[in-house]
Amino acid sequence: MSRIAEPEKMNHIRKATMEALIDHGYGGMSIESISKKAGVSAGYLYRHYKSKEELVQVLVDSEMDEIIDSFISDIDSSGSLYEAGYKTIHKLFMKANQEPLLAKFSAAVVMDIKIPSKDKADNFKSILELADKCIQLGLKTGEINSQISALEVLVVSFTIPFRYLSISLEINSSKKFTPEEVKRVAVMCLNALK
Repeated sequence: MSRIAEPEKMNHIRKATMEALIDHGYGGMSIESISKKAGVSAGYLYRHYKSKEELVQVLVDSEMDEIIDSFISDIDSSGSLYEAGYKTIHKLFMKANQEPLLAKFSAAVVMDIKIPSKDKADNFKSILELADKCIQLGLKTGEINSQISALEVLVVSFTIPFRYLSISLEINSSKKFTPEEVKRVAVMCLNALK
């Protein structure tokens, strides 16, 4: 029986952590608030995680790896920057239709740079290299301004889609994103890079 309860408790902790990060930001959450929301004792949490930082880091690293790997795949398989952006935004929005909590968590992770990450410096380096790949593709296809910087690509590609998603779900928690919205947001991003 305890084997069944353990994974269930861990799922409650995972969900409570995501909700706390979404609702209060990294700075506003605590082990006590997470344990209360998850229905477990703070001691139980501390048996599995040394700190709030470690608990959040486990979830964040997994989510960031997935976002970056997906974006790399989309860039490598696309003939244009618009196509790469469309694919990435489409995955993000369709994931939000299926798992709104996870999508809101992804948006919160992307937007809050104070969240600890196992290899934060390496992640930023990887993301800037990814932005450089976007620039090369966009220059090759003539879709972007030749003066655009990797930082500007990073800001546009991570801010517009994730902010659009989080605001949309804040306004309407049962919102279902459409392919038409994906197109509009992809065009918005591309226009910001011209």
